[in-house]
Amino acid sequence: MSLTNAQDRNMTRIIFHIDFDYFYAQCEELRDPSLKGKPVVVCVYSARGGDSGAVSTSNYKAREYGVKSGIPIKLAKNRLKDIPEAKFLPMDRDYYEEMSERAMQIVRKYGDKFELVGIDEGFVEVTEKIEHAFVGAEELAIALKQELKKELGLTCSIGIAPNKLVAKIASDFQKPDGLTIVKPGEVKTFLTDLSVGKILGVGKKTEESLNEMGAKTIGELSNIDIYGLTKQFGKKIGTYLYNAARGIDEEPVVESESVTQLSRITTLKKSTNAVEEMLKDLESLCKDVHKSAVEQGFSFRSIGIMLILDNLSIKTKSRSLKSHTDNADELFKVARMLVEEAVAESQIPVRRLGVKVSELASSKGQDTLSRFMTGES
Repeated sequence: MSLTNAQDRNMTRIIFHIDFDYFYAQCEELRDPSLKGKPVVVCVYSARGGDSGAVSTSNYKAREYGVKSGIPIKLAKNRLKDIPEAKFLPMDRDYYEEMSERAMQIVRKYGDKFELVGIDEGFVEVTEKIEHAFVGAEELAIALKQELKKELGLTCSIGIAPNKLVAKIASDFQKPDGLTIVKPGEVKTFLTDLSVGKILGVGKKTEESLNEMGAKTIGELSNIDIYGLTKQFGKKIGTYLYNAARGIDEEPVVESESVTQLSRITTLKKSTNAVEEMLKDLESLCKDVHKSAVEQGFSFRSIGIMLILDNLSIKTKSRSLKSHTDNADELFKVARMLVEEAVAESQIPVRRLGVKVSELASSKGQDTLSRFMTGES
């Protein structure tokens, strides 16, 4: 082997992006096998009652009828009105988090470094494990998929590439239960015909702006010079887009600890069902949880509360946000709303009060467009 080839070999990273297929709905199918083959829609119901709320996840059968995440539940039910076997289920976050924890324990065994991105996805660097050789990547990925299927019944789609950016795009290429490998010399060809919207962090507004600049595909984006991109989007975003169009991403896989949620609980000075009397304790709990999240480099997408009542029964509520955040004010605002809803549903005084955040994502080393364009991804 020549020196140049040896250097190239040692510089090449091999990254897996694991993305569990329609995760919440798949978990429901595993819990109740009779749901298999039927349209399954997991919903986030609002406090207004009835069918107020939005679709969180739908399985592929439901998607055939145009039922996608984010659409109103009423619209989803209308699209499935002629399908009597369609099932609409409320979110069961505790169950999904338990399944995620078990799945990620299996995933992390397969690489040198594991980075948890969310409840249903993560990155694994396998460079050292397979000695810098892409030839061993497919075999390793197949073994991972087989173990997840055998042990938990879960399917996932895996993208394999020299960096995180391309691996994530690749994992979405052959869903569900897909496996897509993009070797270093294949990156340009793989990306060129894909929509610019496939790039991590490119939302509708950015995609529209790029389209107006003549870039509908990633290949067309690569023809725009860096000066044009930085003029339109600023230095950071413009540079990111310029590099992304060429499949360039040096962001490391940041090792994640096995943390799925952060929580705090306290005993109230006296039992009460008056929300105003709980606010001081609630604010303190939120501050402690927020501090813990920030210190560990986590953002969160789900906020929950727990009430232990005088009869020792437990009442919980949670709410999913549109995107990950580490905003302290939003944490308190949502937690207070959940406490108000929970107290209104029960006449029994509250003895203990708890707050938790979950669907954690590492915010360490995320110098990508998703960091600069909040709410667009």
